[in-house]
Amino acid sequence: MTKAKQAQNQRSSKGQMRVIEAVMASLIVVSAIAFLYLFAATPSSQPQETSELEKIGHNVLHDIDEQGLLARFVYRSEWANLTSALIVSLPTNVYFNMSVYDVNGNPLSHPLMQYGNQQIFDSSKAVASVSYIVPGYQTSYTPRILVLKLVRG
Repeated sequence: MTKAKQAQNQRSSKGQMRVIEAVMASLIVVSAIAFLYLFAATPSSQPQETSELEKIGHNVLHDIDEQGLLARFVYRSEWANLTSALIVSLPTNVYFNMSVYDVNGNPLSHPLMQYGNQQIFDSSKAVASVSYIVPGYQTSYTPRILVLKLVRG
């Protein structure tokens, strides 16, 4: 063979090796990504969902309280008004039930204030519970404990 043909064959084999090297590197990268995807631990969203619902519930109760409506609704037993205020304030896909207790744990709200079907609460995996204390109304200091349970439907 002539020197020109030997040089051409040598360049040709170097080119083939570069292609094989690139294919092998690609396979290694794809394998690494697949390995990470298969064994990556995804966190459960339930605790995040519950904490988000707790924040929403506390913020809604606090907003109604800041407007001066919460104490009035609770101490005058205006349960329908309180239910309506919660329905309007909460996001559309969030359902609730709420109970009001005195400091001794005796229930004061009859019937239970509820928005949404009871089956939603029974079948939900993430039920958030928010306790909120209303210390008194006008000159009366008789604390009330509000327990708001929230689910996303």
